[in-house]
Amino acid sequence: MRVSSLVVAGALLSCSALPVLASSCTQQIGALQRRLDSVGAVRVAGLEPGHTLTTGSLKALPRVLPVQPSSGQTTPTRESVAAARLLIREALDEDREGNQRACENILTDAKRLIGPLP
Repeated sequence: MRVSSLVVAGALLSCSALPVLASSCTQQIGALQRRLDSVGAVRVAGLEPGHTLTTGSLKALPRVLPVQPSSGQTTPTRESVAAARLLIREALDEDREGNQRACENILTDAKRLIGPLP
């Protein structure tokens, strides 16, 4: 009887640690995917098949600011948004393999590609 209760207790302890397994890279990937599914990204790249709009963010500004980026290199384009989506897929693969550093480097490149979305 004691052995079975120890097994059950051990199983419960191991299951309670599962949410801790979510890495910071996984969270960054989710945040970047939400950015790419936002109204601003759709305004730049158009709505692609299979994507839905993310609306209602508590952190969103009430309107689009009229200020343009100071550098033309940071202005997002349809191609840069598409390239960022491909990089996110690569980051997901690296995250699944446990390559935290490679995942973060890929996400940095993806963020640089999309720049400030409207």
